[in-house]
Amino acid sequence: MTIGASAAVSSTPASAMELDWSGQFRAESNLVRGYAKGNGPNDPRPAAGGYSIRGGGSESAQFQTLFLRLMPKLVVNDNIYIKSEWWLGNPVYGFYGDSFPGSSDQRQFYSNQSRGATVTAQRFWAEFLTDIGTVQVGRAPLNWGLGLVWSAGDGIFDRYESTGDTLRLISKFGAFSFIPAITKYSMGNSVGGGCTFNAGTVGTTGACTPGSGGAGLSDYSLALKYENPDEEFEGGVNFIKRVAGAAQDPASGVIVPTLSTNPQGTGGMNFNTFDLYGKKKLGKLSLAAELPVVSGDLGGSSYKTFAVATEIKWKPNDTFELNSKLGHAPGQGNIQGTQAEKFKAFFFNPNYRLGLIMFNYQLANFAGVQTTNNPGATSGNLSSPYDNPIVNANYLALGGTLHAEKWHFRTNFITAKASESAGASGNFYNYWTRKYVANTTGKAQDKGLGSEIDFGTSFHWDETFQFHFDFGWYYPGDFYRFSNALAENANPTIFGASLKAGVAF
Repeated sequence: MTIGASAAVSSTPASAMELDWSGQFRAESNLVRGYAKGNGPNDPRPAAGGYSIRGGGSESAQFQTLFLRLMPKLVVNDNIYIKSEWWLGNPVYGFYGDSFPGSSDQRQFYSNQSRGATVTAQRFWAEFLTDIGTVQVGRAPLNWGLGLVWSAGDGIFDRYESTGDTLRLISKFGAFSFIPAITKYSMGNSVGGGCTFNAGTVGTTGACTPGSGGAGLSDYSLALKYENPDEEFEGGVNFIKRVAGAAQDPASGVIVPTLSTNPQGTGGMNFNTFDLYGKKKLGKLSLAAELPVVSGDLGGSSYKTFAVATEIKWKPNDTFELNSKLGHAPGQGNIQGTQAEKFKAFFFNPNYRLGLIMFNYQLANFAGVQTTNNPGATSGNLSSPYDNPIVNANYLALGGTLHAEKWHFRTNFITAKASESAGASGNFYNYWTRKYVANTTGKAQDKGLGSEIDFGTSFHWDETFQFHFDFGWYYPGDFYRFSNALAENANPTIFGASLKAGVAF
């Protein structure tokens, strides 16, 4: 009877939670010919601080990438959801052949093992549906407009994700949305103030050199958005106040402009961004634009600037489509001293791309370290072959697409000119290293960034599988002849090709 009574009690109905799975898988193969522009590993010009590329022992770069993103969602009840995003590999450094085993017994003549890939929780947050709106708490995605400032990176081939530890409220009143949020990206190294980490430090604070002031990095934002599906219009403004303490760790803190003779500069910042966005469809014509306006302080310099990106699409029928992108990403002018009174450069989010090579591949990093196959290499040693966001550019991109059921054929032309270039004297800003460099040649720099023409085809089997093949030629402008050395850089044409396969589930 005791057993029967226990069974009766334990048979009380329980609320079952639902677990939904979704995700993305992608594999890519990349080929870039002539990236080194004829330079060898011992070419002295890269050390001069200009736009020279050090060769890595080969004129061509060929590499493949592999990445899996899992997005499980736990439905606790009708009002509570736990969402997350898990990474298998890395969207930037997830290369084929980046998991060579460290143990010598696994590195064999006839076969090898793999040390595998780590599974990391990139995002995890809770959503609570309340009477005043949806409350989000946790490490959540950030997205706004065309993605110039915040880009969630939800595309299957996106590499950079805007993510922060946030407390956010999304309240909707008819067609209007009101979204206040506090987002913390970094708290520094200590909960009790500034702390510069140094493993060799001995003292009462251990491996920490205390510093005055804070070392965190946070955004305080308020977005107002209007959406009207009937009028096919959406738009709004996202106000973001970014605050960073001045006691940043030199090795891991947020960077600010500095001279090339100094270590990578870190420091405080306090600036506001009014990010305006609008999108409207007028029959067969679609218009979209984003305009971030920035003012405040960046590392002791006055930071006042604005950027703009516009997109136009015209689709007269289901078969043919024309599109254009026109934009301005300001650069930084020359300075005569060691500190800029004003800073104007604006870097687009790297997910916002124009073409295959230009503003996509960072050719100067091809000869760097991209994997940790050597146990002595850490993540801080790696250089991204995709670290080439749009900056210091006035650009125009024109393209067209032919749709044939599951097949799509496209072409694209891009041209760009720099808004700033190195003068014949003083210190110029290098956008590859994010540092000022002294011009030692007495030569001024040209503003032509070059042009590119791309061709591509895509095959969409269904809603889950897609295949892409793209190739193109980049004709670098004379801006990249500037080496800051007596001998200018060669500027040959660069060819690139990319083969991609992706699965969304």
